[in-house]
Amino acid sequence: MSSKRLAVTVLLIVLAHVSPANENQGVSVYNAQFTVSSKQLTYLSEALISAINNQLLSFPEIKVYDSDSKIENTFQDLNQILQLDKVQLLQIRRQTGFDGLVAGGLELTDQKISIKLHLVDFSSGRIYLNDQFEGKFGSDLLESIEKQVKAFANTLIHYYDSTITITSEPTNADVNVNGKQIGKTPIKSLDVADGILEIRVSKDGYTPYQKEVEVFRGQRTYVHGHMYDQITEHLLNKKSRWKLDSMNFSIGTSMQWQNWSEINAEAGRVANFRYTSKFGRWELGLEVSTATASSWHANQKFETFLGKDSSTNEFEITFSRFCLVSQFNLVEKLNQFDLYVGSQLGYASTHSSQYNLGWYYPSDNNIENRHVNPVIGGEIGMRFYLGSALKLSTFIGGNSAGKMSYNRKTANYWGEATYKTKSLGSDHVYFGGTLTYSYWSVRK
Repeated sequence: MSSKRLAVTVLLIVLAHVSPANENQGVSVYNAQFTVSSKQLTYLSEALISAINNQLLSFPEIKVYDSDSKIENTFQDLNQILQLDKVQLLQIRRQTGFDGLVAGGLELTDQKISIKLHLVDFSSGRIYLNDQFEGKFGSDLLESIEKQVKAFANTLIHYYDSTITITSEPTNADVNVNGKQIGKTPIKSLDVADGILEIRVSKDGYTPYQKEVEVFRGQRTYVHGHMYDQITEHLLNKKSRWKLDSMNFSIGTSMQWQNWSEINAEAGRVANFRYTSKFGRWELGLEVSTATASSWHANQKFETFLGKDSSTNEFEITFSRFCLVSQFNLVEKLNQFDLYVGSQLGYASTHSSQYNLGWYYPSDNNIENRHVNPVIGGEIGMRFYLGSALKLSTFIGGNSAGKMSYNRKTANYWGEATYKTKSLGSDHVYFGGTLTYSYWSVRK
């Protein structure tokens, strides 16, 4: 072992036995007796130590140890301390409890006072200041030294500051600490007192994040508040598969294609009204659909003595459907989109009115047929979330709805009408979209 390393070891052993600051909860600073080049400078040394003590003791957190503490021999070899590295200085802090050291010396040269000032920060393991001040001993010289000592004291205190960093997802959320509004996230560094803190992070439309944290002296505490909106909160915290999550009210429209090519029927527009209750991934409810603009239109051209397709057998068809519906979410991306499959079971009512355009006998006008058929069908769709309560859905599906009859008309040369009852399949496919409002039964 080298002589230097041995000397350091001996010094630390001595310090370990004279560490009055170990049990102290404040910041401990040793203000050593300043060395003097002549006895006439002794009173100046005492005045300087007193001025330094006044600066240190202006901080309630700092406790000062000086020559009266019977430990002046502990830091006697100042030159050796100034040569120590960071690890060795930190070791002194751990073994002795001292956070800082103030030392130096006074010399008189050419009627000027030369003051060497050494400030050692054991808490961070560094020599804070090693400088020399010259001038007449007076207020200006003392002020320069006091300024350095004050800055040194502030550094030691802030080393033990308790700070907290608060972030959140989403950001820009309100932060409340122990009932006091602090600001909005992110809060990078907030000075707080040691002890238990009640943290609350909140934002409109989201479930507040609350946490009790214990803050320790000299440590930085990190808190991240992850908040969920009401939809996500329900999905994450549901206890029962069949617990009611939400009630959903939908209104929309769809285009419906029937296999009615025999009467030249076009695609019909349908208005959809739907209510469902959501239980986990299942939705169960009712649907009512009806033709928009009162009715759909179709026609059958037929031949008269005026020529081919010279007259028209016109149809007006009204449609309504009432079904029980069920849906199951195959995919649930929280607060983004759902992919679902669904089924319908119910009945459809179809009413058709026939009348002639062109040459016809008036007695042939207004032939009516009404049909009520069972309906079974299925669909697949996707919902996109527009917020905690609104969703936009697109879907495609098909229904089997039995058959309907119509009277196919022909006419002879004299205009006599002949009708033949024929049937049309009411099976159809549809495509459309809805806007859904969700009412959540439990709001956090």
